Amino acid sequence: MSTAAAPNGSQPVEVAVRRSLKEVDTTRWEALLGPRGFYAAPPWLRHCENTAATEPYYFTAFDGGDPVGVLPAYPLEHATPYVFCSPGRVIGTVHRNATGEDAPWAAGLMPALACGGRNPSHTKAGTDGGLGAGRQREVLSALVGAAEREAWAAGLQAVSFLYVDEDDDPLRRVLADHEYLALPGQTAYSLPVPDDGAFDTYLARFEQRRRVKLKRELRALHEAGVVYRTQPLSADIIERIAPLEMALYAKHGTPADANAFMAVLHSIADHAGDAARVTTASLDGHLAGFVLTFTHRGEMYARQAGFDYEAQGRLPLYFGLVYYELLRVALAEGLSQIHYSTGSDRVKLSRGCTARRQIAYVKARSPEHTEQLSRLSHLL
Repeated sequence: MSTAAAPNGSQPVEVAVRRSLKEVDTTRWEALLGPRGFYAAPPWLRHCENTAATEPYYFTAFDGGDPVGVLPAYPLEHATPYVFCSPGRVIGTVHRNATGEDAPWAAGLMPALACGGRNPSHTKAGTDGGLGAGRQREVLSALVGAAEREAWAAGLQAVSFLYVDEDDDPLRRVLADHEYLALPGQTAYSLPVPDDGAFDTYLARFEQRRRVKLKRELRALHEAGVVYRTQPLSADIIERIAPLEMALYAKHGTPADANAFMAVLHSIADHAGDAARVTTASLDGHLAGFVLTFTHRGEMYARQAGFDYEAQGRLPLYFGLVYYELLRVALAEGLSQIHYSTGSDRVKLSRGCTARRQIAYVKARSPEHTEQLSRLSHLL
């Protein structure tokens, strides 16, 4: 247990550091997370711990014995497979996009501690919403400080918060206080679910020409007899959807390991199964597409998808499955948002998603890398 000094004579914030989720009060941890918090929540943390090369860190802040703040963090090695959570890879991409040149120095940011969730969207720390703004800032500062101390003690070269939502003002202010360099990040997309439970309310958001296009797609899917089904992630469905994801990778020329993909899905089923579901689309009894989702605290998170491109032909099955059918499920269950992470900007905007800019925050151990990050930030 470490203690962070508190200003103005207030009680110091204590931070407990754990390396196993079994040692954490997961019920209280869950309660401290707000919107867009699934990838820092216990179901996802259990899967991430099961697949981590090095034990994660779980930081819990206490105020007078009560848990008031939480932050997960992951030590990532040079060759980590979670490249979108690696500051070496992410900062190298930012540099290339800004200058057109590679940044060999970015590799020196590894190994690193990736904070706030092992997923390329919505980096989160949880805090007690009943705290005043000043005390909440002290709690977040204590969590960030504890993460830094553990990272430097372990010989890591950087601490990162790579996907901080632009509207997360409390965390952003604390990271600025701790002298993190802020760099432009990705854009995450979410689809607000109509609160009146009506699909027509969703369609009414679009201007007439777009609305006609969406209705044409819906009609084509109906006339083709597409059958949708939502079910828990199970060993049986994993075997059936694996070839569809491999087909998606092949279409985009991305190397993929079917065995590794299936191992990840089995881990999710074993450790996050209560939150995980698969929604499928079938044509004439043949499985033609799937999307894996998580449902958590009234929100849905679309994780990954795959399709039989030969079976679907020219049908707009992607839109029918990933947007229209997920929206129907969300409407039926009274959910408030469907989160689609980053990428495919035009497609997501064309189906009614709202954009949320994200900021990548990095703090380097060495003065040389701090200077490189500072120079990059001034180019942007």
